[in-house]
Amino acid sequence: MKAEINESREWRENGNSASQLLIGIVVIQGTLTILISYFFQASVGDGIRYSGIIIGYPFFCWFLISWIRSLRNRGSTLLDCGRSRVEPAAVLLAILLLPAAVLSFFTMSENGQGILMGGLLLFTPVIILICSLSGLQIVENGIWHHATLLRWEEITGYRWTGESNSHLILQSEKILFKGALPPLPVPPEQKAAVNELLQKYLPAGS
Repeated sequence: MKAEINESREWRENGNSASQLLIGIVVIQGTLTILISYFFQASVGDGIRYSGIIIGYPFFCWFLISWIRSLRNRGSTLLDCGRSRVEPAAVLLAILLLPAAVLSFFTMSENGQGILMGGLLLFTPVIILICSLSGLQIVENGIWHHATLLRWEEITGYRWTGESNSHLILQSEKILFKGALPPLPVPPEQKAAVNELLQKYLPAGS
């Protein structure tokens, strides 16, 4: 059964979650920058770079581990809806970061900072590539999208919206995806099959 999702409420929750995440990252990096600059007598620029390294490497490790675990736990593919359109801004960012990483390797290599920053700058295109190549799939244990597995038991509702009513919005209580997720485009010719699988695998009352 499909749960009705209040549209204004879902977008408010989704927007609040994204804003809170962004604010949290800025606050953490700002705090680390101040602490590093104060205790190590470093410049603000060095503080920003080192705080980025401190935040970036654990995030990349978490993403990599989460991606590998999702791949192992997703089960067989029931329906492949293809890859979503790659955002030009993401491609541009990845392209710009590659020369920045190379430049970082050579300009700050004397103290090891350049190697760390270069590695961090290379990780971002890798994450973008992995997410871009991971399309929407209905799999045995849930829904696979953007290199992430959303298990059936984590989905509390869904609805269709957008052009031709072919964009799927999922509702979840998973910590990182609490509220409504961004719309997932589904080819119109596959909407009926997706809807059938959702009704089959989602628990009654969801």
